[in-house]
Amino acid sequence: MTRLYLVAFVAGLMLAVRIMIRGVERPAANHPLRERSFRLSPAVLSVFGIVFGLTGYLFRARPSGITAFLLSGAFGLVAAFVAARLVTKWWAVVPEHDVDDERYVLQGHIARVTKSIRPEVDGEVAFEVEGKRHVLRARGIDHGSLDVETEVVIERIEEDVAFVEAWAEVEKRL
Repeated sequence: MTRLYLVAFVAGLMLAVRIMIRGVERPAANHPLRERSFRLSPAVLSVFGIVFGLTGYLFRARPSGITAFLLSGAFGLVAAFVAARLVTKWWAVVPEHDVDDERYVLQGHIARVTKSIRPEVDGEVAFEVEGKRHVLRARGIDHGSLDVETEVVIERIEEDVAFVEAWAEVEKRL
């Protein structure tokens, strides 16, 4: 029985390390299992393995091996239930700091100049987002000139004006 407890404890620790590296996050919106079952949640399995293994190992000296097994199983289930509750609350939290700044939503998006951009004169760029074509007034971020048909990269959009840079310049930095 001692081996069982040690294997459960080590497996729980290994799963905990995996959680530390990859995190415990809710599945993506397009994931087929949007509602994850807590029976198979890595955090719940990790807690159960650690608590079951530790308590079983500590109670192994009891006269009855069945008593130690049942006690460690009960402690493991209670700990797993608590972990499930904590993970459920964790998933429900929406962090405030992850709010996207609307100016930078299209940062890095490729566009094409449709009306020449000059240092003192706004031009125009066209680009596609989710299959829809969009056209915006545009200014160069380096106050240079950009001719029609030049590929540009959107840096930000402020008040329906796209601030762009030539793709060739961005490519040089890559």
